[in-house]
Amino acid sequence: MSAEWVTALFTGVIAVTGGLALIYAKSQLKQARDSDRVQHLLELLRQFETEPLVSSRKGVAAKKLKGVSDPPELDNILNFFETIGTLVKRGYLDEHDVWSSFSYWMFNVFADARESIEQEQKDDSTYYSDFVSLMGKMSKIEAAEHGLADRPSQEELKEFWQYELDLTSGLPARRRRPRRATSLPY
Repeated sequence: MSAEWVTALFTGVIAVTGGLALIYAKSQLKQARDSDRVQHLLELLRQFETEPLVSSRKGVAAKKLKGVSDPPELDNILNFFETIGTLVKRGYLDEHDVWSSFSYWMFNVFADARESIEQEQKDDSTYYSDFVSLMGKMSKIEAAEHGLADRPSQEELKEFWQYELDLTSGLPARRRRPRRATSLPY
């Protein structure tokens, strides 16, 4: 064996080893990123299920059931969902995970606050823009999953606010079973 051939062989081994190391590092980075996304989601779920957000949710529910259209506590909920929208936009949360964890609440809150948000966006297009953008993504996922929860009726909104009124801080938020599209039997 000549020295050139040995050098070429070891150079090839080093190149393959380097390539494999890069592939391994990429998979480790993806795993770490996925783990971080889960941790962000769990933290948001914890915040959603505890004070002060539970009090805001109950306060909004009580006022909505009494006919108040825009209770001030609603901003706390909208700000929370705006934060989720921002985190999804920046890649810190997976949109399907957000759909799975929060869509029940997001669809109902958005349906009830939509007119108010659209009115505010006429003066300031950035008003809850990440939440609005996220709702478009949530609706697409809902359609792909054959759900109908993204279009709650007025009766369903009333049931939703009644459900929110009965919250207890620290208990897991029970996600209601979403309505599913039904196929016709023909």
